[in-house]
Amino acid sequence: MEKYMINHCKAALGDLRYYFGKWSGWILFTAILLYYELLFHELNFGIGDGNIVQIIIFALVGGGVCGIITNVFPVIVDKIIATVLTLFIGILFVAQYIYHSVFNNYLSVMGTIRFGNQAADNADTVISNMKAQISDIILMVIPVIIAIILIWTIMAFDRRRWWTNLIGTGIVAVVYIATIMVMWAVDSDVYSPYKIYSQYTSVDLAVEKLGVMESFVVDVRASVTSGSDKGQISFASAGMDSVVDPLEGGKTSENIPDASDTKEPNTYKNVDEDTDTSGDKSVSTTEATTEVPVDTSPNMLDLDFEAINELSGSDAVASLSEYFENVTPTKKNEYTGMFEGYNVIWITAEGFTGYALESGLFPTLSKLADEGFVFDSYYQPLWYGSTLGGEYANLMGSPTKNGAYLSMCRAADNENGMYFSLANTLKRMGYSCYGFHDNDYTYYDRNITHPALGYEWIASGNGLEYQTDEYGQDIWPQSDLVMMEETFDKYTNDQPFHLYYLTVSGHVPYGYGAANAMSEKNKDVVSDLNYSDTTKAYLASQYEMEKMLEGIVERLEKKNLLDKTVIVLAGDHVPYDNMEVVDELAGQEFGYSLDAYRSRLVIWSGAMEKPVMVNKVCSSIDILPTLLNLMGAEYDSRLIIGRDILSDSAGLVLFPDRSYVTDTYEYNAALGTIVGDVSDETFDAMQLYVADKFTAADNITETGYYSYVAEYLGK
Repeated sequence: MEKYMINHCKAALGDLRYYFGKWSGWILFTAILLYYELLFHELNFGIGDGNIVQIIIFALVGGGVCGIITNVFPVIVDKIIATVLTLFIGILFVAQYIYHSVFNNYLSVMGTIRFGNQAADNADTVISNMKAQISDIILMVIPVIIAIILIWTIMAFDRRRWWTNLIGTGIVAVVYIATIMVMWAVDSDVYSPYKIYSQYTSVDLAVEKLGVMESFVVDVRASVTSGSDKGQISFASAGMDSVVDPLEGGKTSENIPDASDTKEPNTYKNVDEDTDTSGDKSVSTTEATTEVPVDTSPNMLDLDFEAINELSGSDAVASLSEYFENVTPTKKNEYTGMFEGYNVIWITAEGFTGYALESGLFPTLSKLADEGFVFDSYYQPLWYGSTLGGEYANLMGSPTKNGAYLSMCRAADNENGMYFSLANTLKRMGYSCYGFHDNDYTYYDRNITHPALGYEWIASGNGLEYQTDEYGQDIWPQSDLVMMEETFDKYTNDQPFHLYYLTVSGHVPYGYGAANAMSEKNKDVVSDLNYSDTTKAYLASQYEMEKMLEGIVERLEKKNLLDKTVIVLAGDHVPYDNMEVVDELAGQEFGYSLDAYRSRLVIWSGAMEKPVMVNKVCSSIDILPTLLNLMGAEYDSRLIIGRDILSDSAGLVLFPDRSYVTDTYEYNAALGTIVGDVSDETFDAMQLYVADKFTAADNITETGYYSYVAEYLGK
């Protein structure tokens, strides 16, 4: 009996070794992917969030695919392939984890692969985050080491018969297709796993609902197919009898005003001339009614959408035209043309948060923010693409694509793809338009994108010299003040002019000495402030931008241009890698609260006698249409995702994760909470409305829609 048992065990072990040898790849990669997906999801979302079932199935499918790939060639080749796949999987998961810890969104490999220098230029920040997350990273690195050891020791990767691989391929395909069909069958939400899979609206949502590996698969698919005509676009509200605008009290496409609407008086609020606006934010207001009738006709062009569709020959463009034709345009108002003919200076401030003004360190910026148009509910969402994404939202009035590509770069690929940008619009009105940046002029392909925006692009290496220290080494970050001093007088002689400054002094990391040259330069200014060293270093770096702004105001005054120039300033994003700085400046811990993204928007001119209080919620995508209206430019408000803040339209703030804020309530998608009163019917309609905004934004870029509008207009 004992001998029988021994022989039986040996036989069983032999069978186990046989099958283990034959199915080495399947076993290895299924185990690896299950481990990574479960660990990653637990660390970032929690296993119990309702998405884990499809993520597990996709991991099993991925393991099967890798198992098939590693059983096609001779054993040594299969082992090399298995090693490469193991390294790729490990690097992908670690990269996603680190990228999210730095940028607060997930990595679209296809969207950022051409900008690998971003990681190199943020090396110090990446290393710092890796140190802070070292225990989690170790948990992700260990399986790679173990797997590679197993591949080259006990795993045989024995060849299977061809029909065995064929059956295995069929099983994997059936499971995959069945999973997609089940997701389709239970599809009942605007951001369901099936919607994310089929339409790929967001890399962040894809990672959350499909897993890291499957999000990579759909990212590659979207990147490969995005250049082709995708056919008719699927809008969330498709099939409804009319397009309901939940922000406008149920207004439908049948209520859209005609361009011949009559003029009518309008009202607005000015801050009383004698009111002290320093310190207390709750300034008193006096209501004034204009005596002259104000043109409140819709801000829209006379467009023949059918003709635009014929020019494109695209079903996708036709779908967009149908959508835009049913969008309610914003109306002209008492501020239309207020700054017509004025010079424009627009500053995008690197890493700026409005809570910095609480420090009392920014007198010029505070004056402009409090004495021009005062936007007390302005938000600066963190758009995909870091600074370039923030610029796109500011300059193009649109959310960015959350994955597959960078919206600014894709828009620049289309001739006249940025037709409604402020610089292109002002150039058509006779302005000279120049853009400046105190960093490399090719970074993020700005040497291509910013001329497409309408600027003569002047930056480090192309019209600006790199600033160096006493040893001749380039300093980092560069000085915004020096950039302004080297450009302002040279480019403001011919009027009207539009200058665009993209700052860099406020860039991470925030520390002294070699960590941040601007923090070191302005160290004494913040030494007595009652903040942590990191927050003081942040403020010191931003102070260089304050000095730049002060210099601009002084130079405008000397040139007698202060009352004929409008100054605009907004951040590109919050200091995403140092959100504790935002917490400290605001005096509260925000966590996932959307209030962390509250900021300050400056629209100011020396010609303004009184501040104008604006109590509507608004954000970065609303800047462009607001400025177009103020400049008296001809544009079509239906074709821009953002809204003129000064119009009578309701306010709406969009966030990349599909959270949003209206004038009456807030929906936080990360927490799944609603703050404020809203009916179920209105909330459901709003979900569709917001989803369609993002769909339209993505497809404006992908189809080159503005190019066809420009062609129709004869431009």
